[in-house]
Amino acid sequence: MSNKINIESILLCPVCKGELIFKKSWAKCLSCDSTFSKKASVWNMLNLEGQKSKRSLRVYEQMHKNASGRIKDGSYEILASFARGNKSLDIACGDGFIEMLAPETVGVEFSWEALKKAKKNGAKNLMLADAQHLPFKDSSFDIAICAGSLEHFENPLSALTEMARVSKIQILTVHRKYPIPLANYLRSQILRLKSIPDQPIDNPMTVRSVSKLLAKAKMNVVFRGVWTYSYDFENLGLWVPKLFKLPSCHFFITKS
Repeated sequence: MSNKINIESILLCPVCKGELIFKKSWAKCLSCDSTFSKKASVWNMLNLEGQKSKRSLRVYEQMHKNASGRIKDGSYEILASFARGNKSLDIACGDGFIEMLAPETVGVEFSWEALKKAKKNGAKNLMLADAQHLPFKDSSFDIAICAGSLEHFENPLSALTEMARVSKIQILTVHRKYPIPLANYLRSQILRLKSIPDQPIDNPMTVRSVSKLLAKAKMNVVFRGVWTYSYDFENLGLWVPKLFKLPSCHFFITKS
């Protein structure tokens, strides 16, 4: 199976899902007349709605100007192994660590600063777009991956619905909500005291809440488990014994 993708052949308007016509470095929707441009081989198909999302973008652009670390526990290697050999999409690809290992994967991000890093990391197919309004035709991809980002979207259900629409199989890791009173609030306060940038939208989820969203998005769960990357207490400046290092994410494989 070839994983080569002709990007223009699978694009549609992220605003109305209409057909596009292409002229060198720009595209126009035949239905709503929206226009889109291409810069440094990257299509700008961003259709960002909601004040929280717009505020989030401003923060992420600044965050991605700074150096970021790659998790070295094998997580990206595992996710890249799903992507390789398939027509794959990485939603909210960040600095392109999956694309570093599986360069043909299509990486989607709403942050231009992140995409510039992804390109330096070897990504070949990048797109400036919003996960909640993907600019792709139905079933364009064999696999879509969303790693640790669902909890950071303003409308996670819209993102899941779009993910299911454009792919046959979906792979998700979602940060867990722990049954500790005010856990997320305390975490954000510790980060603020240490002057560590926090996510603008950060809503960790229980396995039940994720399962409900998947059902609403008509995504059938094939596998449900726990992503074993430990919750990173050290980033909060807290030392804890290994006994208390808890797995940080839910892990889902679904089929639409």
